[in-house]
Amino acid sequence: MKKNVLATVCRWTARILGSLLVVMVFAIAIGEGMPNPFTQPLDVQIGFLALALILIGILAGWRWEFFGGALSLAGWCLFVGSVVGARRLNASICLLALPGVLYLLSALLRLHDKKQIL
Repeated sequence: MKKNVLATVCRWTARILGSLLVVMVFAIAIGEGMPNPFTQPLDVQIGFLALALILIGILAGWRWEFFGGALSLAGWCLFVGSVVGARRLNASICLLALPGVLYLLSALLRLHDKKQIL
C-alpha cells in the first residue's frame, strides 16, 4: 500500500502547530485571568464560544481529522464573522485557521489515496 507522504506531513504539522496554539491560548488565559463568560456582553460570549470550538476542533483532529478540522474551521468562521470582521484580519487570526485547514487537507488526501487503491 502506497503511503501518502503529503497527508502525513499535513497531519503532523497540524498536530504540532495546533498543540502549540492550544498551549499558548491556555497560557494567556491563565496569565491574564479568565473572566466569567456569562457576565460578558453577547459578542464577547460568542467570541469565547468560537475560540472554544477552534480549540476543541484542534484537539479532536488528533483522532478524527475531518471532524476536528471542520469543527475548528467552523469556530474560526464564527470568530471572524462575529468578533474580528474581515477588515481586521491579521496573521495571528489567520494562524488559528491553519491547523483546521491542514487537518481537512490530510483527511481529503488520505481519502483520495484510498479511492485510487480501490
